Amino acid sequence: MMRKTVYQVGDRVVPMDLPRQLVCRVAATDEVPLRDGEAAQILTLQPIGGPWEQGTTLVRLDSAVRPAGRHASRAGTRRSQPPLAAASC
Repeated sequence: MMRKTVYQVGDRVVPMDLPRQLVCRVAATDEVPLRDGEAAQILTLQPIGGPWEQGTTLVRLDSAVRPAGRHASRAGTRRSQPPLAAASC
């Protein structure tokens, strides 16, 4: 199965394993080669709000998150546009 979504630093994502929707900013990405020439990303995430102290980071595989905001409806497609600007809440 070929990876279709590539995340970049600054993108907004939502980890799918949390009990509620929490938007995070991608702070770093690491490419990891898999079998058969496939690849995955390890994402370092910074929660935007939520129950964590400032400076908290989360680490997830790219398959464990989905794009947040306007990109959510296009999950699973290769992205070529620049990352979203920070929104004020």
